Amino acid sequence: MSLRVADGEFRSTGHCLLKIVVLSPHRDDAAFSLSLSIGHWLAEGHEIALLNVFTRSEYAPYSDAGTKPEAERLDYVSALRKREDEKFLAALGGAIRMVDLDVVDAPIRLQCNASIVCDMDVQAGDFAIPRVREGLAEVVKGGETALVLPLGLGHHVDHRTARDAALEASTSMPCAFYEELPYAMRDGVRVDLSRFREDASTRLHEVLHPVQCHGTHTRPVEWKRRLALGYASQIDEGMADAIASFSHRYHGAERLWANEAWLKIAVREKLSTRQRDIEKEPLPA
Repeated sequence: MSLRVADGEFRSTGHCLLKIVVLSPHRDDAAFSLSLSIGHWLAEGHEIALLNVFTRSEYAPYSDAGTKPEAERLDYVSALRKREDEKFLAALGGAIRMVDLDVVDAPIRLQCNASIVCDMDVQAGDFAIPRVREGLAEVVKGGETALVLPLGLGHHVDHRTARDAALEASTSMPCAFYEELPYAMRDGVRVDLSRFREDASTRLHEVLHPVQCHGTHTRPVEWKRRLALGYASQIDEGMADAIASFSHRYHGAERLWANEAWLKIAVREKLSTRQRDIEKEPLPA
């Protein structure tokens, strides 16, 4: 089997094709954390379904949203951020289906200041939880599916709410968890990662293994920076540099943490490479 990839070249896949469902708490999370991986999966012929959860937001610190009347701000920012996501998908090309759940983000949903969203606990009665489960159940229908979820690094309540809502599904299919940027650059993420791996082992009976996914571009860091800059309402150039440069620690790749079901098909489906196959010494968290 062959297909045309984004750069116009044809590539022989020689393997079955998957639907890979990426759960992105906010519109920029998948782009910042997984743009190289998504590009790789598309080049291998896999279908991508991008499931965005908290797409209703007033948060756009680098935009002109503050000049808009308060009554119009939610619609204005939400539409602006959707256009940024559409630009990201257009840059990647390929078979990407975007599904928006249109849940409001934490400052609105939980009536809190944006400055404390990384200090809050997941609320068991949060209406976002059943919404994520319903949306995920709908998008995974049909064909062989793999799931890609956020780790919850940085402790953002929206990230952990989306992740926890999807955990039950993660035990029934190939699943990998991604390191969210820019949160993965913060102090203390080793603790977050260690705690979640322990929790997955105890609660889900899953051992998570580090894997890496390299992009298809000859200059992956520059490419990732360009994609990150498409979210100009959220970050400045300095943050785009930091997000892109994070992949240097993985030699131009992105790291995910995969369950056993993912590992069993990873080589056949060209999803990722085991970290131990690349280097004997573990790379930094």
